[in-house]
Amino acid sequence: MEVEVRDLYQLNFQPVLAGEDTIHVEEGKFVRDQEIFPPDVLVEQEKILQSDLLIYVFPIWWNGMPAIMKGYIDRVFQHGFAYSFESDEPKKNFAGKRALFLTPTGQPQANEDTELTKAIKLLTSGWIFNGTDVQIIGHRFYGRVPYLTKNELENYLEQTDAWLKEI
Repeated sequence: MEVEVRDLYQLNFQPVLAGEDTIHVEEGKFVRDQEIFPPDVLVEQEKILQSDLLIYVFPIWWNGMPAIMKGYIDRVFQHGFAYSFESDEPKKNFAGKRALFLTPTGQPQANEDTELTKAIKLLTSGWIFNGTDVQIIGHRFYGRVPYLTKNELENYLEQTDAWLKEI
């Protein structure tokens, strides 16, 4: 198995979705001023297309994903690639793919379904792939991360490693 890490900060990923890259309606059709996605977006889209398992690791800040991750979703998972209001063609790009989400947080979240974890899952793992055939195989929360000892953090990593080996 080959793993490629895409660190958005190391990549200096530009998270701002420019107006010319967004869709709008003209004469009843969805269009964007720039017909071709920007080069950095094309690279990320190709990485997704080449992958069987997509693992998203990001902290939960203010009960949501960080701005850089949200910008990544906005720019990469665009109309015509991850979904379409006009055809099911983009769904084919995601057939057979699986995804999981690992989200550390400072809050005492556990992996039980609380109102807060359900809301976060809905807006992240539940929503990102809702227009595709990607199978979400899990969303794990790692609570109280800033307050944990080195041994407790290593325990999180060992649990995650064992889980990934099962997958």
